Amino acid sequence: MYKKCDNPSLFTGRELWVMVVSRYPNEEPLLKPNVKYVANMHGNEAVGRELMLHLITYLINNYYTDNYVRWLIDTTRIHIMPSMNPDGFESAIEGQCSGGQGRYNARGFDLNRNFPDFFKTNNKQQQPETKAVKDWLESTQFVLSGNIHGGALVASYPYDNEANNMLTTFSSPSLTPDDDVFRYLASVFSFNHENMHLGIPCRDGTPGFANGTTNGAAWYPLTGGMQDYNYVYGGTMEVTFEISCCKFPERTELPRYWQENRKGLLHFLGEVHKGVKGFVKDSSNNPILKAALKIRGRDMTFYSTKRGEYWRILLPGSYIIEARADGYKPAEEEFIVTSQEVTYQNITMYPTRVVSDQSHVSSEGPWEKHLDIGLEIVPTAGPMANGEGSTSVTQLLSTHEKFDESNDKSSGISESEFDDYFSGMGIAKEQEKIDGNLTDYDIPPTADAVSAAGSLGRSFCFHYGCYNCAILIAFALVWRLRL
Repeated sequence: MYKKCDNPSLFTGRELWVMVVSRYPNEEPLLKPNVKYVANMHGNEAVGRELMLHLITYLINNYYTDNYVRWLIDTTRIHIMPSMNPDGFESAIEGQCSGGQGRYNARGFDLNRNFPDFFKTNNKQQQPETKAVKDWLESTQFVLSGNIHGGALVASYPYDNEANNMLTTFSSPSLTPDDDVFRYLASVFSFNHENMHLGIPCRDGTPGFANGTTNGAAWYPLTGGMQDYNYVYGGTMEVTFEISCCKFPERTELPRYWQENRKGLLHFLGEVHKGVKGFVKDSSNNPILKAALKIRGRDMTFYSTKRGEYWRILLPGSYIIEARADGYKPAEEEFIVTSQEVTYQNITMYPTRVVSDQSHVSSEGPWEKHLDIGLEIVPTAGPMANGEGSTSVTQLLSTHEKFDESNDKSSGISESEFDDYFSGMGIAKEQEKIDGNLTDYDIPPTADAVSAAGSLGRSFCFHYGCYNCAILIAFALVWRLRL
């Protein structure tokens, strides 16, 4: 079934749509992370738009047959926006590999220059597409994100801009405090792409990129990019994927692009389960809303949710997390991250003065707003619907990383302590183990399977088979992204 919210559309009447592929309809289970893909923010870069539809279909059709897909859907909320710029797409021309027709929105704005900037003032008039994404980030705490583009073959990571205002012949890297993590995330996609990691230039006179990755500002600096906004203002680790040398190829080329990008798209989603996660709570086990968190040595703040949850992707190593919140004494916890599985680390904060039981709950603010978006695709029947089993997440990810299978979390708290905390909140510990072995990702979905995905906006006939919304209605609950 599906539901369409009564909300304003773009200037032309077209709408932005988000599909949320998840086992959980109408709810957000505790500590289940949100990850997203946004494509087609430049309307003439059309490959990503179509691959997002293929990805939705692939996830739906393979839930009961592919254990990695089932694990993703059971443990993650996957948000997919196939087109951030449907107006630009309508004016773009199939077969044009370069050029700018369709790049901008209906009012002539480049949406990837329209966000508030960390380094420089951006005075460009905010567009409805930009506002929609900003509101989306306020309502949903995303941990990981991919921004899909075309016209090159590279995974580009923040920062996209730099503080230096001087014009120079060569651009220089502008590195974030989490540069090691961003380099790793970019390489996960690049090395799971059939060609990107080879660093071959798209054409004569264009750059090649070592290992298929680059720092954004080192490639070329830009002001007002969505990638930097996600990281600085949304607490989201976003990487930009340029997935095709041709911006708007002929539709007959789409099966090849799906084959080249499928593994990267799937494996990148799983990286949201690396690093550390837990709760920020007071001494009575009540969650603390919007506690300011920072990993020592990494000067970038992120925040806990209204339920006290937090996530941070980190590479294996020892870390100290620091927490600050109004009315509470500063707190810190030391923990270890391993390559096997996510570390659970709770943070307890104590009041600086006597406060009531409800003092940790703020009045409704931007992080309290609920935004109904997307398409909830929910397995409702079959032997795998309850997520039971015994195969570890480590085994499922072994196709692209060689992990030593282990039950030792090496986390900041023991499993029994973690269970005690969950019991104190009246909820059950999340289940992250399932049956079976990872299937072979070298088998692409059939043309019939691809043709079963739903249409968004217009008929989406730019691919090998028009999409039909009926199959999605059978599996899912749909909302339109509020503008």
